[in-house]
Amino acid sequence: MKKALKSHEDLHLVNIYNTGKAPAIHLDVSHTIDPTTESGLLVVNCSVDTRLTDMINVTSLTVFGPKPYGKQGEFNELAVVIWSSAPKLTSDLGNARVEISGKIVPHKDGHSYLFMSWDSPTPGYRQDYRCVANGLDRLRQAASIARTVKVGILKTGCCLKIDSIDLQIKNLYSKVEALGSKLDSQIKNLYSKVETLSSKLESFQQNQIIRFKMVRIDQGRFDVSGISKGRMYLASYPKERFVLEVNNRECKSAGGYLVELDDDEEYQFVYDFVTRIRGSNTFWTGGNDIEKEGHFVYFNSKKPVPPLTVWWPGQPDNTANEEHCMEIRLSVGGLNDWGCHQVGKFVCEVEL
Repeated sequence: MKKALKSHEDLHLVNIYNTGKAPAIHLDVSHTIDPTTESGLLVVNCSVDTRLTDMINVTSLTVFGPKPYGKQGEFNELAVVIWSSAPKLTSDLGNARVEISGKIVPHKDGHSYLFMSWDSPTPGYRQDYRCVANGLDRLRQAASIARTVKVGILKTGCCLKIDSIDLQIKNLYSKVEALGSKLDSQIKNLYSKVETLSSKLESFQQNQIIRFKMVRIDQGRFDVSGISKGRMYLASYPKERFVLEVNNRECKSAGGYLVELDDDEEYQFVYDFVTRIRGSNTFWTGGNDIEKEGHFVYFNSKKPVPPLTVWWPGQPDNTANEEHCMEIRLSVGGLNDWGCHQVGKFVCEVEL
């Protein structure tokens, strides 16, 4: 009489271990998932140790389960490996990007296995996977053993929690970066607006100061220049006999003092101004060497006249020991010393 086909099937959950005799067939299924998309890598590893069975050899290993990208609840043959050929997938899994390896060792002391892995979008419900080993028993009749695993995708596992937290941190960091970039842009825009407002305020304040200064200036008495480095200049008219103390007092009444040329650049601005208005060949400054010959100082501040390069060649020369005041002489295009009571126009400097 023929012996009936022997079958043995174990059912267990992932991460639950048997405490009795080691099972002859092992089926390990792991599914690591991205908590945000509930998809990830699915690995199925089936192996059989012939020494722990009543079988004298194994001829094939077959894995059953839901197909990748298949419908929920499907249970189909996925892959098989037999002793005479390489492992292969079922025909409709050829484009599923499944990695597969396996080997059958047909003799009694052999260890056979079948391994599969693929990127699986399987959602987190419970799935069944089954591995079946076929061969011959000691009576050389067909026999099989099987093992089924019901996989629970545990989102509360330590590793998944860590992955989830890590992903949340990355997402949060990305949001913080985006917010920082947006904030940086807003700060730059705000800074630009503040600069614009500050410039407008500064311009407004300067205009207010100019208006205030202009109130004090008798525009029937002075021509007024433009603004250079926070200063403007006044040129008197008509021309008259120059008196240092008197004319400096008149400049003060207009909010300034007799002009003090700090450098050649300031001289050039004043020279261009008086050249435009003309009306005199002489335009008096506050420079003089009345107290000490050859030592020119400014009348209002008493500061020494700096070594300007715009003196007319050979000047100052104190001709006839009578030239003690510093003028801008248009006919020579430079500075000259001349008698302090000569006729001309005088220039005032007004700080804003």
